[in-house]
Amino acid sequence: MIARNCLGKWLLAVSGIILSDLLNVAKVAIAEVIPDETLSAQERTQVSGNPNFQIDGGARRGNNLFHSFSQFSISGGGSAYFNNAGDIQNIFSRISGGSVSNIDGLIRANGKANLFLLNPNGIVFGPNARLDIGGSFVGTTANTINFADGFQFSATAPQAAPLLTMSVPIGLQFGQNPKTIRVQGNGYDLSVPGAVGSPTIKGNTVTGLVVLPGNTLALVGGNIDIQGGTLTAEQGRIELGSVGTGQQVELSLVSQSLALSYQGIQNFQDIQFSQKALADSSGGGSIQVWGERVSLTDGSQMLVQNQGEQQGGSINVNARSLDMSSTTLDGRLRSGLDSQTLGSGTGADIAIATQQLIVRDGAAVSARSFGTGNSGRAIVNASDSVQVLGFSPLDLLRNSNIASVALGSGDAGSVSISTRQLTIRDGGGIAVSTLGDGEGGEVTVNAFDSIEIVGARNAFLSSNISAATLGNGNAGKIAIDTGKLVLRDGGTVNSSTVASGNAGSAVINATVSIDIDGKGFDSGLPSSVRVSAPLPDRELQQAYRLSPVPQGSSGDIIINTGRLRVTNGASVEASNQGTGDAGTLQVKANSIVLDRGGAITSATASGRGGNIDLQVKNLLLMQRGSQITTSAFGSGNGGNISIRTSSLVAVPKENSDISANSANARGGNVDINTNTLLGFQFRSENTSLSDITATGKDSAFNGIVQINVQDITPNNGLVELPAVVLDRSTLIANRCIARKSPQSRLIITANGSLPTLPDDLLNSPFPTYEIESVPAQNQSDALTDEGGFIYTEPDGIYPMSNGEVLLGRLCH
Repeated sequence: MIARNCLGKWLLAVSGIILSDLLNVAKVAIAEVIPDETLSAQERTQVSGNPNFQIDGGARRGNNLFHSFSQFSISGGGSAYFNNAGDIQNIFSRISGGSVSNIDGLIRANGKANLFLLNPNGIVFGPNARLDIGGSFVGTTANTINFADGFQFSATAPQAAPLLTMSVPIGLQFGQNPKTIRVQGNGYDLSVPGAVGSPTIKGNTVTGLVVLPGNTLALVGGNIDIQGGTLTAEQGRIELGSVGTGQQVELSLVSQSLALSYQGIQNFQDIQFSQKALADSSGGGSIQVWGERVSLTDGSQMLVQNQGEQQGGSINVNARSLDMSSTTLDGRLRSGLDSQTLGSGTGADIAIATQQLIVRDGAAVSARSFGTGNSGRAIVNASDSVQVLGFSPLDLLRNSNIASVALGSGDAGSVSISTRQLTIRDGGGIAVSTLGDGEGGEVTVNAFDSIEIVGARNAFLSSNISAATLGNGNAGKIAIDTGKLVLRDGGTVNSSTVASGNAGSAVINATVSIDIDGKGFDSGLPSSVRVSAPLPDRELQQAYRLSPVPQGSSGDIIINTGRLRVTNGASVEASNQGTGDAGTLQVKANSIVLDRGGAITSATASGRGGNIDLQVKNLLLMQRGSQITTSAFGSGNGGNISIRTSSLVAVPKENSDISANSANARGGNVDINTNTLLGFQFRSENTSLSDITATGKDSAFNGIVQINVQDITPNNGLVELPAVVLDRSTLIANRCIARKSPQSRLIITANGSLPTLPDDLLNSPFPTYEIESVPAQNQSDALTDEGGFIYTEPDGIYPMSNGEVLLGRLCH
């Protein structure tokens, strides 16, 4: 009995649910286009037919026609035909009842009239929704349309006909909690045949909401939800705005299309693109999106594709956050913002203004040229952060990126990033490249706090900021300004050529520090700042018809920073494995630390070796197999090395080398100016110890090693610290390190010989320092604590003539 009662209750509950669902479906499916009675009887909207509705009448004021409905819904296969006079310019339709407009059929109008559909309760466009109008379309959940003469056409407080106006519309006024606009569909009909980097091919059938070329398609409401829907306004404008309570969006007429402005709006709502949704304004059109949180998933795109001589256009996204992720299920089409030019016209620019930008799982911000026209620019202003993360799990070659690429003969546009914090991880990239005769654009990154580039567990990809050429055009320049730059686990800043074009330069200003550490997990490639001309692999040669040996020259590296650390096999490198010259490498820093195989190198296979210029204010420390080298392995001469530093220190037995060698020509020169030189030995060839070398193909072609060391001896003696509890008075700064003979120097030539030096760090073969009292005028530069004692911070390591090493500060 109990079981029977439970079964009965369960059947009753299920029946209730089913009945409720059926009622909801029936409610949505009902086609209702019903006029209200707010207009005068002579001008009232007249509706006939069902499910194909014909709409006549309405109140005409000049070239404006006003309609007022209590309900406005169209079922699948149905239509609503506005039978307006041909000279009408604007049709304003309001829904004053309390129901959502469900539109799953066709909306038609005569002539070139713009159509405004105003329903504060919400609008849903189904998969079969279509537009057949000659002008622009505005679908909105605003309460009111404002006019230039002060009149308001309101759906929540509908006016009678005598108050209607012939003036032009200037704005949309929203009330409390603006409702959602939803566009449903089966996704776009796009494809990308061939290899990565092919242009997008459009299908023969255009579906979804479409306006004629040159017009505007605008959806302005609360949340905007594009679920597989497609929006098309070729050569025109797509305007998507998601605004909050009480806001007003301004309207204006631009040429034959409508433009919207969001100036002064304080709060926005969300916009979602999902299930292969598309906003397409190809042919030089524009897409403008304003929202709080804007997201694109499942391969959804905003696209401007220009063909022939079609020019320019733009994609503009303004949001507190913009999140783009993933690809289509086959992995071939990315979520993101895509500008393409296939002819001689210029590609559309992409501009993003946000607090936070996230590009992940194979999504992209991409400006590409496939013809003779130049690709557009990608401009990102993110006040908080930019994150470029990962790659598509369905296609390991489709990494997340922000890029401008020229695949034809046009030039690549620039990529500009301005933010507080930039993070690139797991194969993500920021890139500009050219594959033909066009020039590469510049990559400019301003991240006033930090930049972190971390490698991927993917042997095919590295996380990077890059500029590259695979053709005759030259690669662009990389310019980075930040507080801290971190490259690890294979992350790189890289400008390269694998063809006849030259690699660009890399200029990095990091006010606090640069840390470059380690190698890639699977690739084994080092974390690096690199300008290079590597040998292309066989697959790359075949794909882009490349010569097996690049002919272009490497670019230059210029680094300015507070502290540079290069560790665990990482490198700062200017190299050329082709026939061109290696680039030069210049670093200005307060300190440089090279450790565990960290290297600063310039190398060439055939051309001239590049020069290395290091200007280090305090300490240059080399440990455990670290390297500063210029090498030439072909017929070119070795590059020169110039080092200016307060202290140059290595551990003798750890095989850290400074070398300017050439295998088949003249070795380069090594010029060192320092106050302290510890741990190095000049030798005629490299050994397992810490060496300074400048070898050529034989002794007659050796380079010159010139070392200038300041001559200093003890004077006032050392301050002996007590063995008792530290008394801070013993730290009074009454001693400093002074030079004895500022003009002394030592010149060593590579074809001479010197006695073998002891391999003890504390026994320097070079002149040492003296200790003097702190000059009275310099005590004002020291630090003073609350008790009045004066302290100074050390600025280097100074060996005394008795073999002791003192950590101290030079007298000034």
